[in-house]
Amino acid sequence: MKKLTIYALLMFSIFSCFRKKTPAQKGVESELERMFPGQFQVVLSNLKMLDVMALYKGEKQALIGDKADPEVQFLLDWSKGTDSAGFDSSTVMAAHERSKANVAQARALFQLLKNKGLDKFSVGVIHQAAYIQIFVEPTPATRKQTLEIVKAVLDARAEQPQTSIFIELMEPMGYQTQFKDIIPFGHWKTGMGWQDDHKIMALDFEWGKALDLPEMMRHWEINSLSSRCSQYQELARQQAIEWAKKNLPKPYFMPSNRPYGTENLESDEPAIRYGFPYYDQNLPEEASHEDPEPKGYVVGIYYFDQKVFSGFRKEAEF
Repeated sequence: MKKLTIYALLMFSIFSCFRKKTPAQKGVESELERMFPGQFQVVLSNLKMLDVMALYKGEKQALIGDKADPEVQFLLDWSKGTDSAGFDSSTVMAAHERSKANVAQARALFQLLKNKGLDKFSVGVIHQAAYIQIFVEPTPATRKQTLEIVKAVLDARAEQPQTSIFIELMEPMGYQTQFKDIIPFGHWKTGMGWQDDHKIMALDFEWGKALDLPEMMRHWEINSLSSRCSQYQELARQQAIEWAKKNLPKPYFMPSNRPYGTENLESDEPAIRYGFPYYDQNLPEEASHEDPEPKGYVVGIYYFDQKVFSGFRKEAEF
């Protein structure tokens, strides 16, 4: 027994020595602090946590913020289980400089738009793209005024660091609840659920002085993913059911839990076309790949400014 005890202690000592010689695994927080003491904070350490292959390979991605200027944010690829966490100081410095340049451009554009009379808005810049979010009801007058201001500001600039322009009309109640004047880069990585819920309408275009304002007004698109649009969809479905009762040959079935179609239309006012499938047989409660093809669709159009549905009809396909 004594020999066994001595042998066990000896093996424990040997393995302890091996453990001491193995370098400690570095994390993104500790490496950033070592390279840049007190300068950065890790907003999120692993944006790839749902990526199975990245998990298998030990690849991670962090969202990093500048402690002195939290609106300056950038992505940093790193890996667990390596001596250096998979990045060096030059990589961090380059990403930081790019982010600082983007934020500086966003602040400059914000000030130009504010001076021109735009109100209750935020600006974000990612390289050649500018995102302008206005928190206001998207009436025809608001859409026209917003577009006039944005185009006037862009046309007056001596240089055009951003040429891809994204104008988004947001729920008024969302103003400055997620960010202030500047939309930080992290919003596009972590706030997409909020973005989808709150964006009512949008207009995207490539800048050019020859752009025709009346034609651009025809290209506002309703966001079919917004909370507000889900209300339109439910009203449209109820009206489609009422239309079907009077116009479809029986028997027919219009289950509420089957995929329906949506399509933005180009017109003098924003409009969205809905298509609700109907079947010639009752379907199981749960959708499956064994579902038959729809017999057809009850289709109608919702006109945003008039707040009415019209033109219900049946179509073979959507």
